[in-house]
Amino acid sequence: MKRYLITDELRNGIRNSEHSMRKISREIGFQVKHVCNNISINENHLNKVKAFLKINPDLKEIKFDYAKNLGKYSTSKPIKKINKTKELAEFIGIMLGDGSFYRNAIKIAFDKRNENYIKYVEDLFEKIFEDKLKKQIIKTTNQAYLYYYNKNLVPILENLGLKRGDKIKNQVGIPDWIKESKEYSKRCIRGLIDTDGCIYRCKRERQIYVKFTNHNQQLLNDFKEITKNLGYSFAKANKTNTCLYRKDEVVNFIKAVKPLKSICGTVG
Repeated sequence: MKRYLITDELRNGIRNSEHSMRKISREIGFQVKHVCNNISINENHLNKVKAFLKINPDLKEIKFDYAKNLGKYSTSKPIKKINKTKELAEFIGIMLGDGSFYRNAIKIAFDKRNENYIKYVEDLFEKIFEDKLKKQIIKTTNQAYLYYYNKNLVPILENLGLKRGDKIKNQVGIPDWIKESKEYSKRCIRGLIDTDGCIYRCKRERQIYVKFTNHNQQLLNDFKEITKNLGYSFAKANKTNTCLYRKDEVVNFIKAVKPLKSICGTVG
């Protein structure tokens, strides 16, 4: 999306309007005060301001380099050629579960109490990309994040089948190159279970079940597809959950897929 250099003409048009900034913001759907304080504005926001205030300021389009906002991360190191491996398939599963990425960065969310798994993902990333993730621990909650700033990594992930932005809105699914390999499928499923899955014990039925939860319908469908191809009968539990109930298949699943997540609770 194009960006334009904000001028005093646009700032004064907002400040001198008969409408308050609060009302303008409410009507156009974003905080217009930021326009007065920032140096640039995107085309969509600019058009909304112009239409509401009935002004037509002459603004110059600029080439905005988002990487410059990253300070010491503005110069991104080259990424080595990445081969499709079982480790990469697992990392894709982790990203599909609790990961996100945008223009120049990726981020993976964790429960900070699960220190062993955080370390596992750190090591996995380093093995694949030969670089280290940064860590952020939130002191006031149980949240923790691993993140990585590098604009060269984003197109690589896109070529591997991921998409930037909201995974649910974009209906991001499991890439075909993973579906086509049983070994890759097993490792991707491990990544998904370790992030958005659960292995739990049902007290009433004295049985262990495997559950996968996600609000992305495409990902749920792909999960069921590749687990079926691997020989597992995951059944729809509700709109956002699919579960494996058959005792022999649960045992085989845990032995073959080897999810790192331990039994997370008891129900019923």
